[in-house]
Amino acid sequence: MVGRSGRSSWCRYFEAAAERYDEEDFTQATDTEVAQLRSLLDLQPGQRVLDIGCGTGRHAVPLAALGLQVTGVDLSPAMLERAAARADAVGVELDLIAADARDLPDHLGGFDVALCLCEGAFCLVADGVEPLAHDRAVLASIHRALRPGGRLVLTGLHAARLLAAWQRGEPTGTLDLLTLTETSQHQLDDGSVVELREHYHLPDGLRTLAESVGFAVEAVWAGGAGDWRREPPTADDFELMLVARRP
Repeated sequence: MVGRSGRSSWCRYFEAAAERYDEEDFTQATDTEVAQLRSLLDLQPGQRVLDIGCGTGRHAVPLAALGLQVTGVDLSPAMLERAAARADAVGVELDLIAADARDLPDHLGGFDVALCLCEGAFCLVADGVEPLAHDRAVLASIHRALRPGGRLVLTGLHAARLLAAWQRGEPTGTLDLLTLTETSQHQLDDGSVVELREHYHLPDGLRTLAESVGFAVEAVWAGGAGDWRREPPTADDFELMLVARRP
């Protein structure tokens, strides 16, 4: 649903969460994650990196400090303001754009690397959109933004962990088994309530979805904040990590 302000539910949620976002437990392993990205992608100074759902710039800023040309995209202006402040504090330049990841601006293209981490748009279903269509649109938009040979690292929510949690009686919302989508309600600081939908994936399904928009999939590995392992996921892994290339 779209709130009274005309902003989407996810935008309203992240606008409200921006100030305390960097205090969340899952944001505390940024240095480790950046080191893993450097190793996995063999990142070199001068390469162009697109960080989708960049949030407060916790990956974008240290990558820019390594000499990479980083463009950050986020739905939330408040998140982008914090990313700009973080960049200013360490003296690096970022190109920051407020946009929907499903429809990136036409001028964004030719990137060597795209990142979409910690559910940066992927899995966070837009209001009134079918979950699979939402995630496919995000992947297709990223594919268009990469140069031929450009690589993607994306993390998405793992359905096996969700289903195991539900089996143990640990629900956090309402589960739609047909779409592997969980719906939950969150009260914002102003007292209003937003309804949020999160779409979960199984490894083979994530691979097939990426291939359907033209990606060559290199791997689907285990994910999780600060624990990105180059090995098959288990049912205990919160996230999946997709590594793919635009042929």
